[in-house]
Amino acid sequence: MSKQVVEETAAWMGGLKQEDCLQVTFHGGEPLLAGFEFFQEAMPRISRAWSKPVGFAAQSNLWRLDDAYCELFKDYRVGLGTSLDGPEAINDAQRGEGYFRRTMAGIEMARKHGLEVGCIVTFTAQSLPRWREVAEFFRREGLNFAIHAAAPGLSDADVASGKPQWAVSADAYGALMVDLLVYYLENLATMRIPTLDAICRSVAAGKGGICTFGDCLGKYLAIAPDGSIYPCQRFVGQRGFKLGSVLGESRLEDSLAWQVLAQRQERMEVECGACAFLDICRGGCPYDALAAGQTRDPFCASYQRIFGEVVNRGVEEVLSDASMAPVLGATAIESGWQTKGKMVSLLRGSAR
Repeated sequence: MSKQVVEETAAWMGGLKQEDCLQVTFHGGEPLLAGFEFFQEAMPRISRAWSKPVGFAAQSNLWRLDDAYCELFKDYRVGLGTSLDGPEAINDAQRGEGYFRRTMAGIEMARKHGLEVGCIVTFTAQSLPRWREVAEFFRREGLNFAIHAAAPGLSDADVASGKPQWAVSADAYGALMVDLLVYYLENLATMRIPTLDAICRSVAAGKGGICTFGDCLGKYLAIAPDGSIYPCQRFVGQRGFKLGSVLGESRLEDSLAWQVLAQRQERMEVECGACAFLDICRGGCPYDALAAGQTRDPFCASYQRIFGEVVNRGVEEVLSDASMAPVLGATAIESGWQTKGKMVSLLRGSAR
C-alpha cells in the first residue's frame, strides 16, 4: 500500500462515526514485507484520524521480525498473530519445510521484547486425527491458539491447486471442537484457546462475539493495497465483492455486494429460524457459505454440536454438588436431592 493510499485510508476512517474504539489489523500476504517505514508512518497517521484509542494488530509469519519492529510494535501495543499448525513435523507437512523453525524464531524474538504472540491453527484432514499432539505442543510452549478448519475458498485457484483434499468435514470439525473443549477444561490452568473462550461467552450471552457468529456486515472491513474496500480480509481480491474504495465518494451500502450480503443475513432469519442457536450463530460465516455454494455456513452442524456441548456442561456445572451446597445446604447434598434431574432437564430446555 502506497503512502497516498494510507493517507486516503486514514482520511476515510476519520469520516466514519467514531462511536467505538477502532481495531486495525495489518494482514496479507505478509504485512512485514511492507517495510519498517510503512508501519512507522501508517500507525501514527491512523491514530490521529480516530478520536478514541486505536488498537493495532499484525497477522504475520514473523520471519522479518527484528529488534526495530519489536520496539515500534511495543510502543503502539501491537498484538501479534501468526499461523502455526502444531509441532514441526505436522506444521511443515502443511506449510513447507523450514516454516516451523523460522516462525518459532520470530516468536522468540517477540518474547524477548515482551510481546505476546497468538497463533491460528488450521486443522486439515491430515492433521485433525493428531489434534492431541497439536494441543499438547501449544500447551507446552505456552502459546494461545485459535481453531480454524481447512475449507475450499471462493477462487477457482483453490480447486485447481488441490486444496479441497485438505478440507475438513462438518462432522469431523464438530467432534474436534468437543474433544478440544474436554482437553481444555482439563488444562485450563496452563493454556488458552480463544476460540473456545469466545464460544462459551457467546453461549452465555446468547449473542455471537466473533466474526464467524453474528451479523458481520460492515464490522470487519478490509482495505486492499489499491484502496478497494471488501467485507473482510477473506474477500480481498474477489472483485464481485468489492464494496467501494477509500478513494471514492459512494456509500458502501449502495454497492451490489453489500446488498447481496445483507439479503443473505435477512434470509438467515427464515432458513435458521427453528435453530435454538440462531441468535448466537446467525448462519455462520458468509464467506464459507458462498464458497460452498449455499446460504448457510457448511460447518453449521459443527457449531450446533459445540454450542450444545457448552450448554450441557454449563448446566451440569451450575447444578453440581459443589455449586449447589451453598444454596441447599450440606445436609440436602448428603442425602441426595430428588429434583436435580428435573432441574437439569428444565435448564437445558430453557437454554435451547
